[in-house]
Formats: sequence, C-alpha cells, structure tokens
Amino acid sequence: MAKKLVLIVLLASHLFVSGVLSGSILTIENKCNQTVWPVIFSWESNLSTTGFVLRSGEARALPAPSSWYGIISARTLCSTNSSGYFSCATGDCESGFIECPGSYSWSAVTYVYFRMDHGGVSSYTITVEHGYNLPLVVVPSQPSQTCISAGCLVDLNKTCPEDLGFFTGGKQIGCISACKKYNTKEICCTNDFRSKQRCERTMYTKNFEQACPLTYSYAFEDNNSTMTCPKSTDFVLTFCPSSIPNNTRSSMSPFAGPKNNSKGKLKPILGGSSALAVLIIAVAVVVMVRAKNARRKRDSNYENIEAVVMLKRYSYADVKKMTNSFAHVLGKGGYG
Repeated sequence: MAKKLVLIVLLASHLFVSGVLSGSILTIENKCNQTVWPVIFSWESNLSTTGFVLRSGEARALPAPSSWYGIISARTLCSTNSSGYFSCATGDCESGFIECPGSYSWSAVTYVYFRMDHGGVSSYTITVEHGYNLPLVVVPSQPSQTCISAGCLVDLNKTCPEDLGFFTGGKQIGCISACKKYNTKEICCTNDFRSKQRCERTMYTKNFEQACPLTYSYAFEDNNSTMTCPKSTDFVLTFCPSSIPNNTRSSMSPFAGPKNNSKGKLKPILGGSSALAVLIIAVAVVVMVRAKNARRKRDSNYENIEAVVMLKRYSYADVKKMTNSFAHVLGKGGYG
C-alpha cells in the first residue's frame, strides 16, 4: 500500500513538473447583449482552442501554458451559409469554421496581447491600432503598481470619425483605424515617417486616447499601455464590461496598499490547477480503498498479484487521460 501511494504522489509531482498543472488560468467572459465568437491566435505555444462560441452571460476558463504568447479578439454577427461556410461581420478569421487554425489576418477589432511567463513575468496590452468592435477589460488576479486592470468601457463606435465607421445593414458595428483604411506611410508611421517626430497622431488615435487612455493606438505610444504582472497571475478578459475594478496605479501605491483580492483569485485558481490536483488525490483514495477491500477478500498468496494489477489499472497514461478529460470539461463549462 505504501509503495502504491508513493507511486501516485510521484505521478502527481510529474504532472506538475510536466506542465499539466502549471501556468495561469485565462478566463474569457461575455457580458454583451449578443453572442460573440472569441478568436485565439498563438505565436508561441498553444491554448486548447483557437475559436469558440460564447453566448451572452457565458464564460470559459482556459489553462494557459507558461510560455504562451498570443492575441485574443472577438468576432460578432456570425452565421453559417447554406454551404456550411462560417463567417462573421467583424473579426472574421476567414477559416470557414468556428475554429481559427493557421495564419491570421489583422482585422478592425479590439485585440489583447498576452505573454505568459516571459523572463519571469506575464504581461498584456490592449490595442486598437487596427480598429475597434467591442469594449473590453482585463482584470489580473494579483494587482500591483505595474499590474492593474485596464480596458475600454466606452462604445467607441459612437465617437468614431465619420469616415472610419464600419456598417452593415445601416448599423455601425465597428471603427476602422486610419492606417488600415488609408494605408499611407504618414498615417501608418512607416518608411521615412517611422519616428515620433515625423509621425503625428491622427484624429483616430486622439479619439481613442481620450476615451481609453490605457489602450495602444499609436506606433509611438508613451502611455504605459503594457501591464506587467507576476508570472503566476490569472487573468479575466470580459467583453462588454459594466465597469473597471478600481485598482489604478495610484491606488496600488506603497502607501495605499492593494486591497485583499483573495476571493476574486480563488475562482480562477480552483477552476484549473487545484481542480486537477483534487482529481489526482481522488484517484489515490480510490486506489487505496479498493486495494484495502481487495486484500480482505484474498489470501496472502494473491496480494502481490493484485497490487500489480491495481498499479497497472491506474497507470500514468490513465491518470493523464483522466486529467485531460477533466480539463476539457472545465474548458467547456468555465466557472462563470
């Protein structure tokens, strides 16, 4: 019995080391009054999905590997035609499916860059450099002077310059960046204009800077739009949020001190690593109970044989399969 328990503990430790139970939890939730279809594109490592549907009020938690580097955006007004081709009015990844595998072309939407555990820290940046389609906010689980909640609550479709509005059916559904629409070197800060001295802000960038000062909209931005957090930080990305938590840099000063956020941290943490650890512990308990019952029923001549059978029945591959299955269910359900 002791040997079996040691093997299970070693197995759990291996899963932690191998990354099954490591990394941050990235939760995406939809508080819009419409369905959205998040898009995830990765440059380094991968999340468990590249695109999915998120109805109003739903949330989905995704374990993010420590080395992940990618972007998240949302598609809106999506549908499938009679030929089975899936497409969206904003943010379409042009795959023809809900998933977005392969390359990705920049769209006129609100993006969030994430880089997990790079040089011992995790960071995120909200950008409207290509355009805007939905308000959003990112809330870190460990706020500090350099790791605050940021986002854009304002419906920028209402303040978008007239020539940059994107419409469908007579309704404005997005705002295209001046660079994406006109593609001139003066506006896009390219070639001879690739300097802060020569590339001036446009009405488009000024519009966004005024409404959402912590977003990136200009090539030579100096508003500290990148938030740097501890590598173990979990993040909640909310589309169409009602507010931004009051953890501004001033409130995070050494004199003010961050507010206790342990309750807010508990949900995403239990939604991932701890839940999988609990599953492994449960398997260990099942092994011990069944082995104990089996020993009572068998004479001593078969004890060693049954121990071998039990260990094979709960091998590393089986437990890993169970944890992966559990993670898949968790990913579909979220904790919203």
